[in-house]
Amino acid sequence: MSNNNNRFDLNFPEMQTQHDYLYFLFDNLGSVDLPTDSGKLKNLLTEIEHYLMFHFSCEEHLMRLYQFPSFAVHQTDHERVEIKLVQFLDDFDNGNLNPKAMQIFLTGWLMEHSSISDSEYVKWIEEKRSQWRIRSNADA
Repeated sequence: MSNNNNRFDLNFPEMQTQHDYLYFLFDNLGSVDLPTDSGKLKNLLTEIEHYLMFHFSCEEHLMRLYQFPSFAVHQTDHERVEIKLVQFLDDFDNGNLNPKAMQIFLTGWLMEHSSISDSEYVKWIEEKRSQWRIRSNADA
């Protein structure tokens, strides 16, 4: 699933697998036919909400473990998307959701977030791991 439509690949398996699944979920928004598939859409929205929160939690846990200095900025970006997601969910509950607009927003956000914000913490973690490898090799 990675690099579909020139999507940014973190080259960091721990998170790339999650990004690929998010892209899969977002892509499914584009194939929903309303009002015929409203039950299917409700299930998809629930999965998007749950998996996005899981993903944010995983990323934030990693950043805390490695003491990423820009954690607060990254977390704030996650919170902005959570607010937008709640708006989309409210739109669904009110019968006003445009699934294609939601797909475009979430896919675009993930592409930009991955290539800019996620790349920063990945670089930080890789540097920390590299330092550990250097130290452990020196001790051998």
